[in-house]
Amino acid sequence: MGFAMRMPLNSQIIKPASVRNLYINGAKNGLEFDVQLAYYRGHYLSDIDLLEVFVDGERMPTEAVTFEVNGKELPIYKLSWAVTEFWSQVEPARIRVIKRGGLAPGEHEIRLNLMLRVPYMCIGPDHNYMPLDSGDVVRVEIGEEEQG
Repeated sequence: MGFAMRMPLNSQIIKPASVRNLYINGAKNGLEFDVQLAYYRGHYLSDIDLLEVFVDGERMPTEAVTFEVNGKELPIYKLSWAVTEFWSQVEPARIRVIKRGGLAPGEHEIRLNLMLRVPYMCIGPDHNYMPLDSGDVVRVEIGEEEQG
């Protein structure tokens, strides 16, 4: 991929205060968190080339991750077809991950690999587009909690 642009306009891409367990049918079976673009413009979801979530160094399966923005929740494989769905720079998106048992109490590391293509910045002789790195890593403390 070569050079990737990085413009950390937000001090936090992953919002640590938003990281919480996800309850499904009364059982702790995942986690969710909010993310914001690290760029001065919004992007269409079809411009997302890579979205991976790691929890404590373990890559979460792609089929276990969804992306929600504008009240619409999509599995990762459908993002490339979301050509009319726009993610504004000022609006956070929500990432949900199905993970048996969710997050145990204690410290956890959440890593998001998020690469977008900037469709108006054509580079190179093969008409590739500028890649934008909008990933992040945070450490969060999960306390004891009641059912969400």
